[in-house]
Amino acid sequence: MEAYLGPMTRGWAEHNKKYGIQVVLFEQTPAEDLSTYCTLGLDKFVLDIGDGKQLRQELIFSTYNTYPPDDVTSFLMTFAESVADSGTGLLRGEVVEGKPLIDGVEVTGVYASVPVFWPDELHEFGGSTPSTIFVWLLPVVKSEAEVIREEGWSYFEHYLEEHSEADLWDLDRQAIPLR
Repeated sequence: MEAYLGPMTRGWAEHNKKYGIQVVLFEQTPAEDLSTYCTLGLDKFVLDIGDGKQLRQELIFSTYNTYPPDDVTSFLMTFAESVADSGTGLLRGEVVEGKPLIDGVEVTGVYASVPVFWPDELHEFGGSTPSTIFVWLLPVVKSEAEVIREEGWSYFEHYLEEHSEADLWDLDRQAIPLR
């Protein structure tokens, strides 16, 4: 991870947690005012993705430095544990929605994608069996999640490619006008 995200600057491990999944912080990536958080240890679990296929995953989540790191970490640890509990890997384009990711923000869900803001070499680690896939969790608001479910993931990703003004790092942003 450090080869593609830079040096780890901080880590969190809650020893009383069910699976011992940790979260590590990489600052100033993918841009100067952003922090990137990555799970460490979710890859201990082989996850099913359908049709008899299996993989391992680690999760990447990035946001502005202004959001409290402990709150972001708590969200990511809890989310990673729910993935481990389910035994099912996240698929590209999958939306998982619920309450605000951290207290007081507008974003209520995440969209699973390829980590396109980092080098391609980060996407998959072939040194495990099965391979470990890095999943970028993009924050989404309720109306975006609804459009993604109705129109499909390729519609959403095409829109993002065509409209670069979407601030994917802001957990308090207004909904992207997808229609």
